[in-house]
Amino acid sequence: MSYQSFSRKKSAKASCIAKRPSSARLNRSSGFTLIEIMVVIVIMTIMTSLVVLNIGGVDQRRAMQAREMFILDLKKINKESTDQAKVFALNVQNATDVAPLSYSLFEYHDQSFERVRQVDRIWQPYTEFKPRQLPSNVSFSVQSLNNENYPRAQNDDLLGGQAPQLIWFGNGEVRPVRIQFYYAQQPIGHELELDHLGKVNEN
Repeated sequence: MSYQSFSRKKSAKASCIAKRPSSARLNRSSGFTLIEIMVVIVIMTIMTSLVVLNIGGVDQRRAMQAREMFILDLKKINKESTDQAKVFALNVQNATDVAPLSYSLFEYHDQSFERVRQVDRIWQPYTEFKPRQLPSNVSFSVQSLNNENYPRAQNDDLLGGQAPQLIWFGNGEVRPVRIQFYYAQQPIGHELELDHLGKVNEN
């Protein structure tokens, strides 16, 4: 065999060896390192936290919007009660497994002059006021503040133990109450106080 032929075979063999990737390099390129996996997990955790915080923030804003709408309703009801000389009461339907808390307005119908007293007709839904439904996980509590004497409230229908907590008497007077809104059972916003003239105060 000539020297030139031997050199060509040796060069070809060396070229083939050079083209083969090392096993270590092949293993590194075929999978992720532990550090890369940990970085991905951290990024996914941060993104999930941001999404949860954003959803919670949106829900709280909806709760505050419902609270503001409720305040506007209180003012409208007070004005209509005085203008129309009608006795109104706030009717609250607590949340259930299938429906959130809602509230509507009832109108008082005096049964004292009727020969046959019909208890179920004393308070009737006031159709001019559309019932409101609060967002999910939003609620409020109503606490009576006192039972003063009111000219329009001389019977148990309006001041007795079975009387609604929040009543507009139709003459500019209101049964004072304290109201607190909640989101996910946690207080949101300041307490609301409705004084005897129907003015809404935020404490």
